[in-house]
Amino acid sequence: MKNYDLKHISYHVLVGLYFIWLPVFGILLCMALNSILGDGDAGLAKIFVVWISLNLIMGTSLFAVLQLYRNRSLAAKIIWYTYGTIVIVALLTIFFMIKRV
Repeated sequence: MKNYDLKHISYHVLVGLYFIWLPVFGILLCMALNSILGDGDAGLAKIFVVWISLNLIMGTSLFAVLQLYRNRSLAAKIIWYTYGTIVIVALLTIFFMIKRV
């Protein structure tokens, strides 16, 4: 039987989870922004703030664990820039949702 490197396998599983989380969170942000720009319900806006906050916490914990691997590959750079972009968009969306409600 072949000896597998568990650290390498776990890194790829976490990267896979990150790239599943990213579009789901992006869709959630698009729905929230659509609610802000359109005539959204105030109750829905409060729920969006909670959902975005929880997803931001989950993504941050996933990102923090990925950073523990100290990988300097192209995938690590893509993860770094996409995470930074999505955090900025999420914080701006939360700010606009709170100002609206």
